[in-house]
Amino acid sequence: MNSKHTNPAAPLEVAASLPRGAARDAVEELGRRIVNDVYPQGQPIPTEPELAESLGVSRTTIRDAIKVLSGKGMIRTARRYGTKVRPISEWHLLDADVISWHNPTHSRLGQMFVETTELRCIFEPAAAELAAQRATPEQIRIILDAAHALLPGTLNTSELYAEDSRFHCTILDATCNLMMRQLRPMIISILRISYEFGVQTENGGTPFREGHIRVAEAIRDHDGALARHEMEQMLDANRRTANAYWSARKTTDTEG
Repeated sequence: MNSKHTNPAAPLEVAASLPRGAARDAVEELGRRIVNDVYPQGQPIPTEPELAESLGVSRTTIRDAIKVLSGKGMIRTARRYGTKVRPISEWHLLDADVISWHNPTHSRLGQMFVETTELRCIFEPAAAELAAQRATPEQIRIILDAAHALLPGTLNTSELYAEDSRFHCTILDATCNLMMRQLRPMIISILRISYEFGVQTENGGTPFREGHIRVAEAIRDHDGALARHEMEQMLDANRRTANAYWSARKTTDTEG
């Protein structure tokens, strides 16, 4: 199984919001060091002067980077102990940056993939049912178009990611529920875990596409119960894929 890091670009509406220039580079380098355990949870990171020297930037740039990482729940600064890495339970784990900073072989990604798939199983079937009742003709067209566009081997990974995001986000829009719509960035981040590490493209193909089409057609036909059922079936398949994929990765890592 190929574990190539495909690094698909996030859709523009939720693309990562980071500072520019040296501050962005500092945020990304420090973020990678934290998520990949160079700086362990609960431990202090190097001082501002040490980080400035390590990264070849000014202390002002380091302070700006620390503010960004603090906003993502990854570090905490206090006068009595400096800057420490916060427990992972406090990180913004669905943040697109936090996801992308992980090395593709990091064991944490397996847990994240399985748990985010479980989360989708909780609310997306209900969203599909509501969409079948409330979607506008234009929303139905977008959902159908996105479902039919999902052709691994024809589209590249970034294009598949964009179409899959369009499918699921439009379903959330079609619920006409403002709280559901607020879940759009989370859905895109969850999907990124799949596409970032090759799961969807390796295990996709016709069944992957047909599951989306069945959901889309149920929404088109305003059959809420069927839309819920088809979404449950598709996500259950995703859950099995997640468990199998990461079990195989663990076995491969152990044997290696």
